[in-house]
Amino acid sequence: MRKIAGTVLLGLAAAAAVAATFLPFSELLIRLAPGQPQTAYVTTGWSTRFGATEDEHGPLFAIPIVLAAVAVLAGIRWRKVAYAGAAALAGVTGMLFVYLLNAISFHQEGNVAIDPGLEAGFGNGIWVLVVAVVLAFGAVVVHPDD
Repeated sequence: MRKIAGTVLLGLAAAAAVAATFLPFSELLIRLAPGQPQTAYVTTGWSTRFGATEDEHGPLFAIPIVLAAVAVLAGIRWRKVAYAGAAALAGVTGMLFVYLLNAISFHQEGNVAIDPGLEAGFGNGIWVLVVAVVLAFGAVVVHPDD
C-alpha cells in the first residue's frame, strides 16, 4: 500500500510541477501612459508576454523545474532519489519564489510614479509549484524503505 501511495504522490508531484511551468508565475498590470488601459505583463516558466507580444528571450525558469520533476519520478524506485528530487524541487521553487517576490515588491513600490494603479502579484503557477513540493515530500514520507 505504501508503495502505491508513494508512486501516486510522486507522479502527482512531477505532473503538478511540469503543469505549473505553463501557468503564470507572476502577473503585472501596468499603464504605459496616463489614461491608457492597463497592459498585462505575465511570466510563465517558458515565456514572458507583454500584452499580445511575447519576449523572444523567455526566462526558461521551467528547465530546472522539469529536471527536478524528472528526479522526483526517478524516485519511484529509490527513496533516496525521491528525497533528492523533492529537495531539488523545493530549492528551485524557493529560489523562484524569492526572485518573484523581489520583482513584485520592486514594481509595487518602485514605480508608483509611472502608474499609481499598478498591480503586481503571484500567478497561480507558483502555488501549483508549492503544492508539487508538498506532494513530493509527502511521497518521501510514505515511500517504502529501499
